[in-house]
Amino acid sequence: MIRHAVCLDLGGTNLKGGIVSDRGEFSHHQSLPSEVEKGPEQILHNLKTLASILLRDAEKDSIPIQGIGVSTPGIIDTDFGGLTGGAVNLPGWQNTPFMKVLFEEFHIPVFAHNDVTATALGEAAYGAGVGRNHVIMASVGTGIGGGIIINGKLYEGATGYAGEIGHIVTFAGGHMCNCGVKGCWEEYAALRGIMRTTQEHLDRDTRRESAIFSTRDKEEELTPRIVFDAAREGDRVALNIVDEIGSNTAVGLGSLINIFDPDMVIIGGGIAEAGDIYLNAIKTHIPGWSLPDSREGVEIVLAKLGSKAGIFGASALVFGDINRYMR
Repeated sequence: MIRHAVCLDLGGTNLKGGIVSDRGEFSHHQSLPSEVEKGPEQILHNLKTLASILLRDAEKDSIPIQGIGVSTPGIIDTDFGGLTGGAVNLPGWQNTPFMKVLFEEFHIPVFAHNDVTATALGEAAYGAGVGRNHVIMASVGTGIGGGIIINGKLYEGATGYAGEIGHIVTFAGGHMCNCGVKGCWEEYAALRGIMRTTQEHLDRDTRRESAIFSTRDKEEELTPRIVFDAAREGDRVALNIVDEIGSNTAVGLGSLINIFDPDMVIIGGGIAEAGDIYLNAIKTHIPGWSLPDSREGVEIVLAKLGSKAGIFGASALVFGDINRYMR
């Protein structure tokens, strides 16, 4: 019998949802504004609203639902029934027992996990990592989050906090990270680091020969997209920036490869939307930061599921019986 789950993916701007089968079939896509600026009560109201819509759709179409899966920023405590840490971009969401509330509202098992961890599960089950048993996912955006899958199972660590790969120290004594540690990987390979690297290269281009200058002046804000687009056009400064980004990213990935010996590393998140020019820059520098024996057995790829990764990850929680809220 095919199993189905109602799946919710909570982001800082939008709350997305849908019904997913254990065969990876996706239907009944719905979306609502997250309205995080209105506080945790509004976020919770929107979660209940979207879950209710999807459950009604399932009943109307005679789709049996095994559970509700939720992908959310933060650290989940299933005993508490909600978040106990993280989610700094969702003010007040911490210490909201949303799993308990959803269970009491709908009387259906509720499962939840950190959004990046859920994304890793989704990619492993339905995306780039299908058929692989040892997978590391790095989601690169404002920061770097991660998910670790060993022998086909999610590795969560002693406290459920495993996967904070962005806080590997790759440059000891380097730039101060928001976490309070100097030299964290994400300070070099995520958004702040990419923009810092870009500015350093532009400062050296005293003749303003790079096309990045004219594009930035038109668009008013310097973004990674401007840099990667210029590199694709062969801009010398942009190519040097992308090469350094690749090196800074390879430092952390190389360490993860050496430690976990995965058969696949998946790179996702907003920065990964740059595509092959970004991936190839990373691959160029991986040999300098990883052991040959580990490196030979790993494939480094971009994520496949895109904006639906969190939804598919939420379904993987349900079908894998991961982080179920227990009364």
